[in-house]
Amino acid sequence: MLTKARLDFLIELRGYDGGLGLMPCPPSVPKAHRFQSGLIYSRMIEIEGRVLAPDGLADQRMRIWLDQLESWHLSRSEPPHIGDIYDRTGEVPGGGLETTLYIPKDAWLTAISCLSTVWRRLRLTGADGDGRGMRLVDFSFSSSSLPAR
Repeated sequence: MLTKARLDFLIELRGYDGGLGLMPCPPSVPKAHRFQSGLIYSRMIEIEGRVLAPDGLADQRMRIWLDQLESWHLSRSEPPHIGDIYDRTGEVPGGGLETTLYIPKDAWLTAISCLSTVWRRLRLTGADGDGRGMRLVDFSFSSSSLPAR
């Protein structure tokens, strides 16, 4: 279903988990990418969501991963990378729709605070779908609890 040139999503946010994962680092990870010489960590936050729109995907579960955008990589030929949407149905147990969103590092604490207190909806716009994935061209969170019009 992720095959359109442009597709707008409305997601109801239902739950949150994560924030920090710390584990031993496999030997294949270069030393420059290790934390304290032998660990790897993730600060991603997982959000459980339910698709409200578009109609063809309504009521499907969506896993949303938030991560920090460390720096902008601007290009004249390609838009900035702010996230992706994937259909992982059949790839992993419990798979389905997944998205990764990158929040600017300077806005991380504000975003986490709003996520836990006021945000209830997420609007996503994907583009250039190939059937299994789309790149995000914009996203926005909202406190609105009203259904989409």
